[in-house]
Amino acid sequence: MTMRAYGFLAKPSVAFLTLWYMTETTAFAAPTIVTRNQDFDFGRVAGGAGRSGTVTITSAGSRTYSGNVLPLGTTFSAARFTITGNAGETYTMTLPAEVIINAGVDQMTVTAITSSIPLTGVIPAGGSVSFSVGGTLNVGAVQRNAQYSGSMNVSVK
Repeated sequence: MTMRAYGFLAKPSVAFLTLWYMTETTAFAAPTIVTRNQDFDFGRVAGGAGRSGTVTITSAGSRTYSGNVLPLGTTFSAARFTITGNAGETYTMTLPAEVIINAGVDQMTVTAITSSIPLTGVIPAGGSVSFSVGGTLNVGAVQRNAQYSGSMNVSVK
């Protein structure tokens, strides 16, 4: 999963950050595969320049803020995936505990990464199960206005 964050400076004291998660389609031990259907997008947020806090996108797709970061705009989404395999086959999903995204030497972390379905289960009749992934972006008080990127692995076997 590749992540990107874009920043725009509106005033000298306020930075705007947008974070997107994008994941490559990855094949696992046949016949189970996982496909990315939608990127993770925290939306635009004013942070840095003394503003710190978190932006959380739940696996159900809602967005909340803490601290003194400010939401900008209404575009955001959880990441969405589909597991495909043989009906009745068990799967085990692994999500990272934390992901670091970078803009040069500057970093932000994404923590509390969660799934809308259990991490272990059985592929239902029809051969596929869809799920969403949520997480929390941690914005620092001295967060630099820049484009952030990183990668996150979501594995299913």
